[in-house]
Amino acid sequence: MAEVNSGTRASISGLIVGPALITLAVTLLRLVGELLHWPKTWFNPAPGGPGPMQFVMVVLAPIFGVYFALRLARIGEGPGSATRALGHALLGAVLLVLGFYVSFLLGTRFTGKLGLGYLMMAAAAALQFTAWLRFSKTQVAYALSARIPIVVIMFLALRGHWGTHFDNVQARYAQMSFWPTYLYFALLPHLVLWVSYTVVSGAVVGTIAAAFVDRGPPQTTS
Repeated sequence: MAEVNSGTRASISGLIVGPALITLAVTLLRLVGELLHWPKTWFNPAPGGPGPMQFVMVVLAPIFGVYFALRLARIGEGPGSATRALGHALLGAVLLVLGFYVSFLLGTRFTGKLGLGYLMMAAAAALQFTAWLRFSKTQVAYALSARIPIVVIMFLALRGHWGTHFDNVQARYAQMSFWPTYLYFALLPHLVLWVSYTVVSGAVVGTIAAAFVDRGPPQTTS
């Protein structure tokens, strides 16, 4: 079933508003919990904010990926080829993991490894557009709605030294000035790594889930 355009197609904003609000609520809950020093088991102000709340943020992406995929498939806006979409999703997952490894784990003095890794992660997300365009646009819109509030919070937290995971960085980077810190710990991770992770993880589970539902009739072109 080919993807088609229609004036009656599902609105991307309508699809993402609920998931975006849920994700924003989790983000604000983490912020409030850390500012008020709630139990660190759940509200950990350490760099990266490890713990159950971080796990929730990680799993929301594939969960909502399934939700978007099923909604689109049921109204006839599934991928042109489920096999191709899954293949691109799996290839994207490999690229994403390799990009993360190159940026953060590769033991080399190659100064361009951070940029190269981020390019690989971005390419992993971009690849999904060639297999299921409507779904990929929805995923990117959701990812940005989830991550832009975080980069805004991080800007304020880094400026105000709030003592949360939004502004805590590893000790070896503590002497960096504001803008390099904001670039390397807020803008690049959240607008490249996390957006790419959202798109790719959602694509892997979403394309699988969509293959098991009865698809609605294709929307007619306008």
